[in-house]
This record gives sequence, C-alpha cells and structure tokens, in this order.
Amino acid sequence: MRQELTDSESAAPGSHPPTPPPNWVQHQRLLFIEAQLCWGGRLNRSDLMTRFGISLPQASLDVARYIAVAQENLCYDKREKTYFATPEFTPVFQIPDATAYLEGLRNHLGDQSTGWTPPLDYVPQPSRRIDGLVLRKILMAIRQAQRVRVLYQSKTRANPTEREISPHAIAFDGSRWHTRAFCHEHSEFRDFVFSRILSVLGHQPTDVDPASDHSWHQSIELIFVPDPGLTDAQRRVVELDYAMESGKLLLKTRKALAFYVLRQLGLDPQSPEPAPKQLALQNREAVETSLETNDQASR
Repeated sequence: MRQELTDSESAAPGSHPPTPPPNWVQHQRLLFIEAQLCWGGRLNRSDLMTRFGISLPQASLDVARYIAVAQENLCYDKREKTYFATPEFTPVFQIPDATAYLEGLRNHLGDQSTGWTPPLDYVPQPSRRIDGLVLRKILMAIRQAQRVRVLYQSKTRANPTEREISPHAIAFDGSRWHTRAFCHEHSEFRDFVFSRILSVLGHQPTDVDPASDHSWHQSIELIFVPDPGLTDAQRRVVELDYAMESGKLLLKTRKALAFYVLRQLGLDPQSPEPAPKQLALQNREAVETSLETNDQASR
C-alpha cells in the first residue's frame, strides 16, 4: 500500500518555490528524478545510482532535495520501496517536452542506465559513410577560412574529379550531412555531400566571403496547408499531425535549405513520380520566385 511521506522523508512544503541547486551536476540529477516521475510514474534510488554512478547515500540526498521543493509530487511505498508520482504531480524544474523525451528514448535505445522506459523500437535507416578525417579537414577549413581541393564523386560524372571549394557551413537535410561551400569551378555556392568527398588533397587561404552566400543567410517562410484533394476527415488528421493553426503550418528556413524541406514532405516539383501528398505549399509561386533569384543547391 502506498503512503504519504513521513516527516523524516519530507522537508519544506511543496508550495515553496524551488531553491537553486548547489551545482550543475546535481541539477541534472534533479531533472532526472522529475523526468522519471513524469514519464514513468515511479522512481527508485537505484535508478539514480545506475544512471549517474553515484552512491546510495548520494542518491538519497538527491531524492531528499527534490522532496524539499516538490513534496506533493511523490509518495513512498514501503512495500515496494519505490517513490510514485502522485495524482497532483506538477513539474517544477522543466515543462514536459514530448519531442525531447521521445528523441531521448531513441538516442538511448537499449541503455539500461536511463531508468524505466517503455518497450520500443524504431525503423532503421541506412547510414551514409562519412570519413572522419575528411570531416575534420572540412571543419578546419571552415574555421580557418581555407580553400580546399577535394576528390569528389558527383551524380553527373562517372568518375571522381578534383574540385576546388571554399566551405563555410555544414547542414543536415534530414537524411544526410553536407557542407555549404563556394564551388570555384562553377563560381557559385553549392552543397557538397560529405559521403561523396573521398579525400581532401590540399588547402590554401580563401578570399571568398561567406556573407556573399545570400541563399544561406536569407530566410524564407513556407506556408503549408492540407492538400486540397483530401477529404474533410483526412484534412483534419493532417491538421492534427502537423499541429496546424487555423489550417496552416508555417515553417521558416534558410533559402538554401528550402528545397530539402519540400523534398522531405514529398513536394519536390522536380520529382518524376510525386508521392501521395498530405500537404500543399500555399505560397508556392512566391517561394519559387524567391528561390529563382538565389543560387540553387547542388542535387
């Protein structure tokens, strides 16, 4: 049977505002305690010990400190030797973030040090090979404003060719990483996929100003609505799935990344066989006109 905390297990009333934790490390443990109560509904001191590699006395002190600022959030079951979240549970250290929680589950899949987690799995995706030395050299080139000579395998040429590029940023398009760089062969900024850079052959100072990459530094707003061909029920589901407000989804992105956003959502106008659509780009004409005035990403 569960019972309320005894006087020896409690401290200041939960109505008092949280006091600042003594240090960052303990603050992380307090966040962990609250997350376990929030998402799992229960907490054992062994969860803290496993997750942070601390002693039983330290775990007890951490729990006591949490009780001192959030007494109404948990009760202790002597039979199960477990703390349970009460029906009145209200987070005091952070607002529950479902996206962060689910992403954390994915990142720590199979990790027993994270406390209780529900049974889960995720659909695997093929990984793209990235040479660690290549990545390091590109990062150094960005930091030190260098022009590098790379051996690159493009989709339009049968064999790898040497290219002179001046990288200034990196980006993730949802499935692959690339570097944003000035291509000295075509005299324009393009995207170079890391997995296609076979080696970095040399470097020298560059005179290319990253500020001149207007597509990278300028933003554009994409306005999505449910596809007009959907039924009322389907349209409602799309609005819920994408958390639309007034039937619209607004996404702000760099102009250099807009193409990838459209491709991820199955709205790439260059696709020979468009996938069944849930969304439509309401301001497509304005977006296409804006993108036409900027350098296009290398595909």
